[in-house]
Parts: sequence; structure tokens; C-alpha cells
Amino acid sequence: MSEIRFHLLGPLRIWHGETEITLSSDRQRAVLALLLLKAGTPVRRQDIIDAVWGDGAPDSVVNLVQTYVGRLRRRIDPGHIARSRSSWLAGLGSAYAIRLDRCDSDLFRFRALTAEARRAGTPRESLGPLLRALQLWQGPCLSDLDHLLKGHPWVRAIDQERVNVLLECAKTAFDLGLPAEVLPQLRAVAATEPLNEVVHSWLVLALAAAGAQAEALAEYDSIRARLADELGIDPGPQLRAARLRVLRQDATPSSPFGQPSPGATPRPSLLPPGVTGLIGRERQAGRIRSTLTCHGSGPAPVAVISGQGGVGKTALAVHVAHQLSDAFPDGQLYADLCGTDERPADPTRVLARFLRALGVHGTALPEDPEESVDLYRSHLAGRRILVVLDDVDSYAQVKPLLPGSSTCAVLVTSRSRLSGWPGAVSFDLGTLRPEESRGVLTAMLGRERLDAEPQNTAEIVRLCGGLPLALSAAGTRLAARPHWTLARIARRLAEAGLDELALGDLDVRRSVAAGYRRVSEAAQRAFRLLGLLELPSFAAWITAMMLETSLESAEEIVDALADARLLEVAPPDGTGQPRYRFHPLVRLFAREQAAAHESDAAGRVMITRTLAALLALAQEADEHLPSRRYAPVRGRAPHWPPPAEIRTAVLADPLGWFETERESLISAVRQADALGLVELAWELAATLPNVSAVRSRWADVERTHRVALAACRRAGDPLGEAVMLRGLAEAHHGNGRRDECLGALTTARVAFADLGAPAAEAEIRTRQMELAR
Repeated sequence: MSEIRFHLLGPLRIWHGETEITLSSDRQRAVLALLLLKAGTPVRRQDIIDAVWGDGAPDSVVNLVQTYVGRLRRRIDPGHIARSRSSWLAGLGSAYAIRLDRCDSDLFRFRALTAEARRAGTPRESLGPLLRALQLWQGPCLSDLDHLLKGHPWVRAIDQERVNVLLECAKTAFDLGLPAEVLPQLRAVAATEPLNEVVHSWLVLALAAAGAQAEALAEYDSIRARLADELGIDPGPQLRAARLRVLRQDATPSSPFGQPSPGATPRPSLLPPGVTGLIGRERQAGRIRSTLTCHGSGPAPVAVISGQGGVGKTALAVHVAHQLSDAFPDGQLYADLCGTDERPADPTRVLARFLRALGVHGTALPEDPEESVDLYRSHLAGRRILVVLDDVDSYAQVKPLLPGSSTCAVLVTSRSRLSGWPGAVSFDLGTLRPEESRGVLTAMLGRERLDAEPQNTAEIVRLCGGLPLALSAAGTRLAARPHWTLARIARRLAEAGLDELALGDLDVRRSVAAGYRRVSEAAQRAFRLLGLLELPSFAAWITAMMLETSLESAEEIVDALADARLLEVAPPDGTGQPRYRFHPLVRLFAREQAAAHESDAAGRVMITRTLAALLALAQEADEHLPSRRYAPVRGRAPHWPPPAEIRTAVLADPLGWFETERESLISAVRQADALGLVELAWELAATLPNVSAVRSRWADVERTHRVALAACRRAGDPLGEAVMLRGLAEAHHGNGRRDECLGALTTARVAFADLGAPAAEAEIRTRQMELAR
């Protein structure tokens, strides 16, 4: 046995050899407790901070955690060098991990005994290890730290492990005719789970089987009163069945709740086939598993996986459901609710299918929908069944399909976040990172094929935009054609776009279209037009400009598009306004729809109006910067007045606004140039030198001014050419290219003189004198 031992199945206690160690700081004890709950795996420092300090964390909390960890090392193993690689508590960057080979705990032993019981060949061989595992508990997990960690999901999960093992042990003991063996453990857990009907049902029967019929009935009356007082509900079917058996003096072992033997009980297994592995979703899968196995005395735990079409919600849900088959031994129910179809599934039809899978004969199905719900929940009561509801439209659609028993769990997928669902835990899936996308292709095609064409692999990854559906379509097409090069599919993706990503069920266009069909006509038109813009992200006022509508209406429209996952929500801008962006493949679909429904002239007018409003804001922000090197020189580019409230917010923090919009301004210059809007291009570019001087972002000036300068020269616009040369001169100076700076300034000065712009010419002369010193 290791010298360092921990007890956390009850109050936290620590030993080094035969010496018990005390820690005076409760927060230090809580830090240790969290590490013990996840012993063997790294625990992020931020997770510790969130759990122990929450929103009240002091500014020095990172140093505080580091101090606690150092003290724990020295206090618990004083003869050990804290930085040694063999420390029982290892530091891993911004995470910490307790090493399983350097210490022992009652939680490790509890799990080892449980595993031993499940490996046993017969129920009699498994009963002993189960009882010994339960006897390790001396109260709820970390009971002396309730004031800091009560309700934490990691703690709840361990307590639920105890309940699960107890129920397994109780069933085994009853089947063997030995209910008295588990009675002490039933009493102990029932005391800590005062509202857990399943535990109390077994306790009632165990008391009656031990000859304590009056105590059994008193136990029933006690929990019935608690349920009424605290939850306002009556006892469920399993608890009522236990009382009835006691009254009939029929609490003898073997199938105590009147159910058929396990071999005859229907065990539904409706899950579709799972995938062998999910690249980049391991962390989310672990968190979802923890959520679904954290059972308590309240409603069944619910996890909602949300995200845009094609992001892999169904694949993740089915993968997790298969992984949890042991945690839900009574079965798995699955239904596709078709929430993105024109006709979502009728929940009453799904309910009838579930009842048949649970053993209800077709002739016994109730005609009344409410009676069907009652029968369904009665069949799930006290059983450990996972209900997977795929592609859900709304909470109302699935409400009849939710179990009433806390022993069950529900896993939901939906494009919507279903934010109105009480008690549900949401997991929002994003797209994959480039290295994860490459991993998906590697799993499908093999590393050797990708390594032979690294640049084309990177291009395929870029064009698929981290969308698993797109990666699967591209990978499937390549796998079916081993003679194709990756260069060929990369070229076809660039040219054909969504056409190349349509392969049977793997169809990105169809996936996006499902969300597009479900939004209003106004939202559809906004989606089409916004897709024409080259801006990497935008605020709602951009939509107001394009559609010539109020800011309030525009906000409702973009929120509707975000809810339908046609837009992604980006970090807010410098004025606090929410921002939105397109996934590249969704933008392709938007442009397809624009080509089908909008004229080229209408699209050009709306793009011009939007860029003109962006120019108006940028020029005002430029004029309100804290310092400016040059006075503005204006051309004849169109201006469009932005919403007054947006203008006010921008002028309150012009630097912050420029910081948020810098990539959008760069993209706007390029789009204006592509559309032949030369004056818009150079005037937008001209708003950047002053802010770049403050932020030292001269690359932005070079990127925009070279594009606009070329446009001015093609169009014969000498004023724009002079302004662009002046800005480029400052970029050269900022980048340490003095000679190029002076040359550009001289050319710009001559151009302003030829144009009859003495003020601009004088400013440049002053600047040349400054640089000559």
C-alpha cells in the first residue's frame, strides 16, 4: 500500500504512513479534493478556480492556486523534493494531476471492487465485492466540503456511482435471497438521498423482508410526506409497488417489483450504428457522459448538443450513447425528430414506437395521448434507460418523450440551443481546427496519401472550413477513387464548391438548405444579400444598411439567422455590439440563392450602400482619434448615414471600433476595388494611416493602399493616387524603409501641388522636414 492515502468517500482525510495530516485552509482542501476526484487525469487551473472561487475570485487567484499546490506537496510528502518528476502531484503547464502510482484512495479501491464484482462469474461471487465497496463509504463524497463543493458535477457523479452500485448490490442480494445483507447500506444511502424514490423502494422491501413490516410502512409514509412537502408530487409507480408488496406480505426476494426476469424484460436497443472514433470531440464526449451519468433525486439529466448543420451533432450523440451502454443496462431508445424537415416528426407517433419497443403490444396502446405518456413514464420508472432524441425542433416537440424517472437520461441534438429547457445542460459544437480536420482525412485516407501532397491537403482542409460533413464528403469521394490526386479534388472543390460536396447523404447544400427553409422570407433575403459582402464579420447595423430597415428589425433578423445556424455568433465589437459571420460553405449557399433570386444591379446597390455607411463611420472615427498625422483629404465617394446610436457608440471609443473593424475595412477596400468603386476603395483605405500610427499596424496600410493605388492608376484618379502615396510613405517609415518613405512623400507632394491642394502639400513638406532632422 502506498504511503500517501486519501479518504474522500465521506469527509476528506489524509495520511502519510500512519500519520494523519490535517490542512487548516478549507480552500486548500477543496483544491486537493478536486484533484482527487479526477486523479490520474490533468485538471485545468481554471476549472479549480471556477469551482472553488467562482465569480468572487481575487486578482491573485492564479498565484493562490500555485501556492496551495506547493504547500500540498510539502505538507503531505515533506521529505520529497517538490519539483521532482516523481512527485505524487505533478504540474502540467496550467494543469495539475495526481499520480495513481504514488498514492492510494478509497475511491480507487471502491472502483476496483466494483470492477471485480462485474467480472465475477456468478451473482454470489459478485455480492461480496459489491458489499465491501459500499462499506468504504462514511457519508456523502467530501461531506465536510459541502459549503464549497456541494452540487459540483464531479462530486455529484461520485455520489451517483455509490447509488448505482447500491442498486446493483440490492438486486443481486434479493436475487440470492439475502436482502438483509444490503439493508445497512440501503439505510445509509437513503439517509443521504432523502428524495431518491428508487433507493427508498428497495429499502422498504428490504425492511419488510427482514421482518420489520411496520418500519417498512413507516419508511414509505416518511418519503411520501417529503415528496409532497418538498416537490409537490406523489410517490412514483416503483415506490407504490413496494408499499403494495409490503401490505400483501410479498416482499420476498427475486424480482421484487413484479417485473419479469431479466431475460424476459424487453431491453430496447434502437441506436443506429456508431462511428469508431470522433476526431476532435473527445473533450465534449467526456463532459456529455459526465452530465448524463450525474443522477440525483430530481428530473432525469438532459444534455443538449447544438450546432450548425453538418457539424457532427448526431455522430457525437450516437457515439456517446454507445459508450454509455453499461451505464444504462436497461436499454437505449432513439428517434429522429426531423426538426429541420418541412414536417417535423409527430411526437405521438414516436411515443407509440417507444412503447412497442418497451414491450407494450399494439392493441394495448392507449388512444389518449396523455395516457400514452403516463404508460411510457411508468415503463421507464426505476429503470436505467438512455433516451436519444435527434434533430429536435423545440422543447414542446420532445416534452411528451421525457422520462419521469431520475434513473434515466436524455441526450438531444438540435440546431437550436433550446435555451428555454429547464435543467438541460447545453453543449454547442463548433467546427474542427485544421489539425483535427486533417485527422479526419487521415482516418479515411491514410497518412501516407496525405503526406504525399501536404499543400493540397491543407487546401482541402481550408475549403471544407472544419465542417465534418464536408470533410466526410471529400474524404469519401477520394477513398472511392484511389487513383485521384488530392490536387484534383482540391481544384474541383475550388471550382464546383457545394456540387463537389454532395454525395448521397453527405450533402452540405441540403444540410444548409434545411435551415434556410425554416426562416422567414425577410430573413432569407437578408441571408442572401449578406452573403454577397466580403466582410469577415459584421454587426447588425450592416443588415440595417443593406435592407434599409431599422436597427431593431435588423437585430431580430440576424438573431433569427443565428438561431437557424445560418450565421455564426462572433465576439462583440468595440462598441459592445454582437457580431456575426458566415461559415465559408454557408456563404457559398447564400451566394447561390442570391444569384437565383436577386439581380446583379440590386446586389451592387446594396453592397455600395453598405460600404458607404462603413466609410462614413470610419471617417468620423478617424477624425476623433486622440492624435492624427494628416488632415483628411476627401474625394467624391458616396456616404450613407449609419444608425445614430451606432455613430454615438463609435465616437465614444474610435480606437476600439477601429480595432474591431480593421479586417472588415481591409476586406471592404478589396471588394470596392473588385466592383470598380475606386473612390470608395481609396477613401476607405485613407482612414487607416492615423490609427495605424497609434497601433503600429503598418501592414494594414500597405495591404489596402497598394490595392487602392493600383485601382486609382487604372482609373486615372490623381487625387486618390496622391492620398495613397502619402499613406504608403508612412507605412514605409513605420517599417524602417526611410528612402522609400521619402521617395513616396516627394511623389505625393508633387501630385498635391499639381492638383492645387496647398494644405496637403504643406503638410507633406512639414513631414519631410521632420524626417530630415
